[in-house]
Amino acid sequence: MTDIEHVIIGTAGHIDHGKTLLVKALTGIDADTLAEEKRRGITIELGFVFLDTPDYDKQIVFIDVPGHEKLIKTMVAGASNIDAALLVIAADEGISLQTREHFDILRLLGVKRGIVALTKSDLVTEDRILEVTGQTKNFLKDSFLENAPIIPVSAVDGNGIDDLKKAMMVLGDEVGTRHDSGIFRMPVDRVFTMRGFGTVIAGTILSGQVENGDRIEIFPEGITGKVRGIQVHHRKVARSVLGKRTALNLQDVKKEVLKRGQCAGEPGSLSPTYRLDVNLRLLKSYGKKLKNRTRIRLHVGTTEIISRLVLLEEDFLHPGQEALVQFVLESPTVALPGDRFVIRTFSPLMTMGGGEILDSTPEKHKRFDAKTVEGLQRLGGDLTERIYQVLLDAKTRPMSLSEMRKKIGEKEVALEDALHHSEESKKVIKITGHKDAKYLHANFYEELEKKSKSTIMDYLDKNPHRLAMPYEELRSKILELTDSMTFRAVIGDLVEIGFLKRKNSDVSLVGYESKLKPRDQEILQRIEQDFQRMGFASPIEEELRQKMGLNTKEFKNLMYNLLERGVLVRLSDKVVYHRDAIEKARRIVLQYLAKYPSITVAELRDILQLSRKYATAILEYFDNIGLTKRDKDVHILR
Repeated sequence: MTDIEHVIIGTAGHIDHGKTLLVKALTGIDADTLAEEKRRGITIELGFVFLDTPDYDKQIVFIDVPGHEKLIKTMVAGASNIDAALLVIAADEGISLQTREHFDILRLLGVKRGIVALTKSDLVTEDRILEVTGQTKNFLKDSFLENAPIIPVSAVDGNGIDDLKKAMMVLGDEVGTRHDSGIFRMPVDRVFTMRGFGTVIAGTILSGQVENGDRIEIFPEGITGKVRGIQVHHRKVARSVLGKRTALNLQDVKKEVLKRGQCAGEPGSLSPTYRLDVNLRLLKSYGKKLKNRTRIRLHVGTTEIISRLVLLEEDFLHPGQEALVQFVLESPTVALPGDRFVIRTFSPLMTMGGGEILDSTPEKHKRFDAKTVEGLQRLGGDLTERIYQVLLDAKTRPMSLSEMRKKIGEKEVALEDALHHSEESKKVIKITGHKDAKYLHANFYEELEKKSKSTIMDYLDKNPHRLAMPYEELRSKILELTDSMTFRAVIGDLVEIGFLKRKNSDVSLVGYESKLKPRDQEILQRIEQDFQRMGFASPIEEELRQKMGLNTKEFKNLMYNLLERGVLVRLSDKVVYHRDAIEKARRIVLQYLAKYPSITVAELRDILQLSRKYATAILEYFDNIGLTKRDKDVHILR
């Protein structure tokens, strides 16, 4: 049974037009299961019924929705996940108030196919059926149901029921495969308990799949639980997939914390939000202009949330017009780009409009900002445009495929393919070295390159004695903008193109020369001469500082300059030699090792007539640069 594709058909229409009775006539099952529904004769909750079609290769599922005006939010919850609509119009009454509102909701939710059933045909004449058929065709003109079959039926005498079943099977064949983002998502429309099993949630799987034993998260509350049983069409199955009406038996989750409007999903796959960026279309039937900051009821998935809408381009939205809008929610929800929504007035209740979500986790926007509007328009474009915009919104912070999947609502394989083409066109930069590869928009990679250059130049301007900036200091500044792998890639590229150079623990501009004042140049020359004159008997730095009459900072900065230029060489914390002395010591050691297999600290001490401190520093320095290597207590040629 789990391999059979489900076609989910939602009923729609005015109260008392016979939706539930029609479903019973088609399936033999009463979709009204509550005692109150049977007592009052109206549908209050959503009903879910499977049509028995043994010779048909798909499974038709009916979602029977309430028709009462006070239960429109329940109708929206049911209609939000359907493949096609069964619009029910009573032949004796014709098109009524909720017929129009339900039909508007179907259009706003993006339903593309359907059938019209003229119920109660046994109560009217042929002329009346022809009259209502004509009215219906006129009503449906220029809509997704313009060419839909209009079938007179009677749930009492069975007239037209077989024709309706056949039309539904034709309709089912026309329903294409649902788009799958790969992320398991199932908006919850029913919560109940079963004796011996415990808590059960039910809904239609919007994307991905779920298996027995999976851990799932209930959003937006963040409740986690384990799936210990799955039912599809009242049968136990090991897994359920996209498009199927599914019931999940949850382990260790109490019914009291669950409700319609939540969403079951892959743990961590969705981000609760208090804002949504959308493209909103206001219905012509709303009849008046919509003001900025209007408080509305937002229906998305199976939930209703009180929200305010912020018009981003205009002060008013007129009936029949579309606009980019940010919803500010009074309670959190979860959604993905591409999800449809409906808005209704706060009070009195009336459907106003609806549309499509563009960004499910946006920042707060400034109104009338051209850049914001341009970005949202790109989010309504093709996959490549959406990727570019998501990366632009991320700025200098690279994004992984899993992060992009949450923002865009697409399978990682589709994202990877689009990103590969964008890499080839140099519009996106791939950052390797992470556990999973990350991506950065080329504009912001270039910005990080510019920022790295300017940071080094600024440092050198403020420290004219220095020829380079400490690598770790540069790293700490750039990591305020991005991550370590991106920083490493940026610096590596700048070195490769010959703009920067790295030496030991420093980084500098290629060809840069220090910009010292004449006084500093003179002192540098005196310091160098002192080190050069004293040869292996290197001066003590503190004594030299005092002799030169310099404060600690001045002396340290000038020593930096000489060390960076290689005029002086630091062998250890307390030993600094002029490069001429180092070269002389190198020749002496090599001459000695040409005669003997090794040299000791004591032997070099005696040859150079130095203290052991200096001889040790010289040989350790030669070990560090790879000229020699230590073998126990002696040093040999490497």
